Amino acid sequence: MPKVYNSIIVFAPIEQVWSRIRDFHDFSWAPSVITSCEKVGDGDGRSVGAKRRLNGALLDTLIAYSAIDRRMMYSLDEGPSPLSSREIRDYVGNLHLLPITADNTTFAEWSGMWESENTDAVEYMNGVYRSLLADLAAGFGAKR
Repeated sequence: MPKVYNSIIVFAPIEQVWSRIRDFHDFSWAPSVITSCEKVGDGDGRSVGAKRRLNGALLDTLIAYSAIDRRMMYSLDEGPSPLSSREIRDYVGNLHLLPITADNTTFAEWSGMWESENTDAVEYMNGVYRSLLADLAAGFGAKR
């Protein structure tokens, strides 16, 4: 089972960071990676079952959401190679925030795992998650 994991420190209180990312349908905070985020179907960006299409190519479904835990999990339902449904199955992404109480900053972690006979998507997804987290931190003053 291929897996990826990336994390970053965001120099802002967790409430501010969660406020920026809590809407599954809003990726305006990640301009270097996401050029479009289209809501698909019914449901708001905080309801399990919400769907989005990213960059006109990736279709995701929100499968778990907790404002208390500051976590959202989603499935990747379809995408271009190396993320197509012919190449990977059962993709689960997990975006989670934790408070760093010593200095009132935020630890953001993003992981993904899926079933596949190969690991072609590992390098690709590591790059995506690193860039997404860098955009998030940059939105709070970190240098990109």
